[in-house]
Amino acid sequence: MRGISTLSRTATRVAPAFLGRSLNSSTAFGVARASLSQHAMRVPINAQSAQHNSNASLFCRTYSTEQPPKKTQPVNEKESSSGSSSNNPRSPGGDGGIKDVLGLLPSSGPLSPIGIVFFLLTSAGIVYFFTVTKEQVRAEREKSKNKSEVVGKADVGGPFELTDQDGNTVTDKSLLGKFALIYFGFCHCPDICPEELDKIGEAMDILERNPKTKDAVQLVFVTCDPQRDSPTEVKKYLQQFHPGFIGLTGSVDQIAAMCKAYRVYFSKPPRVDEGQDYLVDHAIFSYFMDPDGEFIDVYGKDKTATTMASDIERRVTQFLNAGRKLKK
Repeated sequence: MRGISTLSRTATRVAPAFLGRSLNSSTAFGVARASLSQHAMRVPINAQSAQHNSNASLFCRTYSTEQPPKKTQPVNEKESSSGSSSNNPRSPGGDGGIKDVLGLLPSSGPLSPIGIVFFLLTSAGIVYFFTVTKEQVRAEREKSKNKSEVVGKADVGGPFELTDQDGNTVTDKSLLGKFALIYFGFCHCPDICPEELDKIGEAMDILERNPKTKDAVQLVFVTCDPQRDSPTEVKKYLQQFHPGFIGLTGSVDQIAAMCKAYRVYFSKPPRVDEGQDYLVDHAIFSYFMDPDGEFIDVYGKDKTATTMASDIERRVTQFLNAGRKLKK
């Protein structure tokens, strides 16, 4: 208000000089009033401008308290030049390929590229070692098996001369031309020998059903107790079993020589009284020989009649398929 009063007085003094002396006091007062009106119109405009500046300042302070936006990482020059629109430089569809995958692995430790390569090389070495070792073991077993077969053929069998159940002389040459299945026992055996002879007879019955194997094998029984098993006793004993058996006996020395040639163990009491009953301990094997008198295999108590017949049939078939002939 004070400024308005000052302005009014100034206008009263200046107006006469500005408009000329011909203006009267009422005219001067009108000029001053118009000037005052214009000044009053500017005051609200200035106040409105000040309010606007105040609001703008407040808006700036409010905006400055918000969290600043995160800075985006610079785009790789290689990716920008390739025109890729992906924001992830290691995405599966990127141009990095294996390099991108390797970039995800740690630089050290078991999962690092070096650690993975070392693991693969070690695994390959272990597999190779066990493969080679297994092959060597198999070769050694095969070599040992072949060696044992050669030794068996050389050590089992040989010449002999004995008497059959009809009193005829039989030698090792008498068995040539056919396969022979030879069993060592004694006629007074209570259980083991009858069981084994029955099993041999059953195997022979199976072989006789096949035309190729019928009459291909000669069954031979050799006593380990020649003091009691005469030709007559042997013949009577073998009638309980298969009719194809040839029963052989002889002197103690002759039986001992044949048992030694075939590596057959037997033992009897050192002193036996006249008429005393006794048992003879002996090996329980059936020796299978080929038509040339060579040893092939042995069959023990663990072999069944079916197993024996199957193996003998296979051997005979191989012999015939090789173009060999059997003695009638």
